[in-house]
Amino acid sequence: MTAKRRILFVNDEMKMGGVARVLNTLMRALPRDLYEVDLLVLHKDGMLLEEIPEDVTVYEGSSFFCTVDQSLSSLIKGREPDLIFSKLRLLFYMKTGLIRKRIEQERKRILQKHYDVEVAAKEGFCTIFTACGDSDRRINWVLTDYSVNNYSHNHMKLVKDALSRIDLNIADSEQALKAYMNVFGIENGTTIHNLMDVDKVTRGMQEEEDSIVRDSLPDVITVARFHPQKGLDRLLRASKEAYIAGNPHHLYLVGGGELEDELRHIADEQHMDHVHFLGYRSNPYALIAHCDLFVLSSLYEGFATVINESLIAGTPVLTTRVSGTEEQITDPMYGWIVENDEKSLTEGLKNALSSLADLQDMKTFLKNYTYNNEAVLEQFVKVL
Repeated sequence: MTAKRRILFVNDEMKMGGVARVLNTLMRALPRDLYEVDLLVLHKDGMLLEEIPEDVTVYEGSSFFCTVDQSLSSLIKGREPDLIFSKLRLLFYMKTGLIRKRIEQERKRILQKHYDVEVAAKEGFCTIFTACGDSDRRINWVLTDYSVNNYSHNHMKLVKDALSRIDLNIADSEQALKAYMNVFGIENGTTIHNLMDVDKVTRGMQEEEDSIVRDSLPDVITVARFHPQKGLDRLLRASKEAYIAGNPHHLYLVGGGELEDELRHIADEQHMDHVHFLGYRSNPYALIAHCDLFVLSSLYEGFATVINESLIAGTPVLTTRVSGTEEQITDPMYGWIVENDEKSLTEGLKNALSSLADLQDMKTFLKNYTYNNEAVLEQFVKVL
């Protein structure tokens, strides 16, 4: 009998967001007859810790990594001296290049075994951490478009050096791969779309949902972190313009985050009574299935899993043109891709809401939508 391959995933945190969600989905899907799966969370924090598969062994990073997922500016605003010092210490190690030796030391304290495969589940610091290890095969997972936002711009030399010791870079869309290869000058890359937790979506669709206003107006929804990347402020303004132009509707915002107060202020100041803040939901799928339209207003993405989740739930999508969308909205009956600016988003929303009959036809068509998870999982198994 062939021995199981030991695989370690490394992530910085497990907060609500696409990276942690797709990581949990992949770890759950990997065949246990082939893999023994471990996870290292450098800063063990986030509500998605609760969704880690039960048979995955979870390691916690040392105190040295406690601010790895936080910006210096946010820590200064929080006025927490100990955390500010910790972040400055981490940045000192990175700027001086001493971080490699420090990571090697910390790995010996944290990890108890040798791995056949190690995957940096988020490009950036996790890439550096994985590159400094001694696993037989080292993989970097790229989940955003670096041509729009280069998270590593302050540490380019350090990341490029780390990438020289990475065996394979996996990006979740063709555009994300091309951007990453161009920014860092690498050639060892491939594209594998994200796995979908189809069973979770279909089960969630069946649950009771009492947050929807039961009237004749169309229902529009988005599910996102309340973060500048997601462009939710321009979605609110687009919704207001569409409403004024004669397309009344309800807009449901599912999620939470640092911009919640600002977004609520916009809605209140503009007297947008049709906007409903529903908070974070572990199961947003019954809501999505009920709604007539899902909107993704992001400034940039890698491969927005929520688009395919919405299609699985039977709801058409209006999305800005970001990485991955042309690989997802592959049929006119799936929805619309508009240019990545507020005017186009506004006109797209007006257009989508102008014919409710068309939206219902699209929902009917999407009852037969399928996502080829088996092919995606097979791609992962081949490269891990």
